[in-house]
Amino acid sequence: MTRLRVPAKNRSVLIKISAAFLVLGLHVAVLAGILSTSTVKPEIEPADSTELRFVEIAPEPVDTAPTETPAVEQVQPPEPEPVQEETPPEPEEEPPPPPEEQTPPPVEEPPPVEEPPPPVEEPPPLVEQPAEEHVEPKPEVKPEPKPEPPPKPKPKPKPKPKPVHKPRPKPRPQPVKPAPEPVQAAAPSGHADEQQVAKAPAKPVDPNRPRLIGRIDYLGRRPVPVYPRLSERRGEQGRVVIRVVISPKGEVMKATVRSSSGFTRLDDAALDAARSARFKPYTENGVAFAAMADIPFDFVL
Repeated sequence: MTRLRVPAKNRSVLIKISAAFLVLGLHVAVLAGILSTSTVKPEIEPADSTELRFVEIAPEPVDTAPTETPAVEQVQPPEPEPVQEETPPEPEEEPPPPPEEQTPPPVEEPPPVEEPPPPVEEPPPLVEQPAEEHVEPKPEVKPEPKPEPPPKPKPKPKPKPKPVHKPRPKPRPQPVKPAPEPVQAAAPSGHADEQQVAKAPAKPVDPNRPRLIGRIDYLGRRPVPVYPRLSERRGEQGRVVIRVVISPKGEVMKATVRSSSGFTRLDDAALDAARSARFKPYTENGVAFAAMADIPFDFVL
């Protein structure tokens, strides 16, 4: 095999060119990283923030002439060996690119948890109820009322004798005394008594004396006595007859118990009722006189 010999000058030029391309690639990679970090700005919570430091590296112009770079050390070419055959140098291992500063991935804030809306209570489904059969209520059987005892027949008031009005005595003309006749034989004694009675004048009637009447006329309703409660509880009953004296104006002048029921409470109730009554005046020939009458009151339970 034949080996190509490369002059030492050409080898140094190739090494410098490859180094320049390597530096250029590193610059491009750094710029791409910077651009990517500048476009994406992660939102980092202040609590979990991390401090980032960006190092700017100014790009160097690439010249065809060999230039010294601070980042890459110059490789000294080996001294040529005039006698021995030179072997092509082994390609130098490219230094690994500096590790890119890894930016932590943006921490996404969790979306606010929305409170679930309160469950809407659905109305229960309407269940059609079967139509209720209309049951007619049974008529209540009312107990038959007990037959009331027949009321006791009230005793009929005894008819009162009507007072006989005595006519006023008319003034008689004084008889003229006849001349004395001769004394005759004595007449029987019975005949003499009849003559004396016939000759006796009638007594005059007192106009202020109340007339006893059997019928009275009320002004308004007939008085009704109040049944005493204690008498009702004790079962007291009976008939009371009250005699009233009526003035010429129709007012009660006096009231007395003519016939008692046997119970003081009933007698007092009858007296109160009789005193509250009002009557039409009793008249004779258009002239009002005082009168008296008996009023019965029956207390029956």
